[in-house]
Amino acid sequence: MKDPNRKPPWNRGPWGYVQPWDTKALGETILDVEEQKRWTRVMLFGGLPYMWRELAGPMNTIMYSLMEVKPGDKVFVIGESLGPCGWVDDLRTMVGPLGEVRAVEILEEARAAYDARKVGRNGKMACWQWNYTREIADASCDAVACLQAVQHCDDWRETGAELLRILKPGRRLMLAEVYIFGAPFWARLETDLHLQYWVDKLTHYFPFDIRDTPYYSPQELHQALDDQLEQPEHIEWKGIELFWGRKPAPAR
Repeated sequence: MKDPNRKPPWNRGPWGYVQPWDTKALGETILDVEEQKRWTRVMLFGGLPYMWRELAGPMNTIMYSLMEVKPGDKVFVIGESLGPCGWVDDLRTMVGPLGEVRAVEILEEARAAYDARKVGRNGKMACWQWNYTREIADASCDAVACLQAVQHCDDWRETGAELLRILKPGRRLMLAEVYIFGAPFWARLETDLHLQYWVDKLTHYFPFDIRDTPYYSPQELHQALDDQLEQPEHIEWKGIELFWGRKPAPAR
């Protein structure tokens, strides 16, 4: 009688084809599932600062230019890996001793949301309501930025209004993200078997379907924020998306 639970011989998954010559070269440890799980996590660690600092230097220059930060400015920034990506130090250098940079790091909160499969009000996983600016005074910041956390907000219309509340009129809001597993990434993946294999192997032990990874396209950000901003714009480059706009001056 055929065993209904038996997998077909050619349906072993991306980790199922390790050969004796592989273990001969690297040891039996490579067959340990728990070790494989650890390696897939480690492959992602440190990726953000490597991409932003070593691969995407020109985009940092463009981003800072668009933020229009000057000596003496007060800056609010929220995001993931803010220190390792160099943003906090760079901004503090720009504002100088008379300025101020207030940074909110949410990387560990985002990881916990993934592990818990937390779903936000928008129906997307690893998203939640942001309450990080409630104690900040109106129009007290010269620049406001969300750097590498765009995907974790569950309502950009609401959060955009709150970030603009603390921003001075005439100054800019900046959103920046090097996205992973967003819609444009899937389109690239479908064109190359090596890419598909690497991603399948990297994500095989993830506790969720990677196609549930949250992503906000520039078009979605425009839909949520355009009516709150002057001259909203965006650019895309090699998986990095920048979105920005200016807070309108009060009506006279």
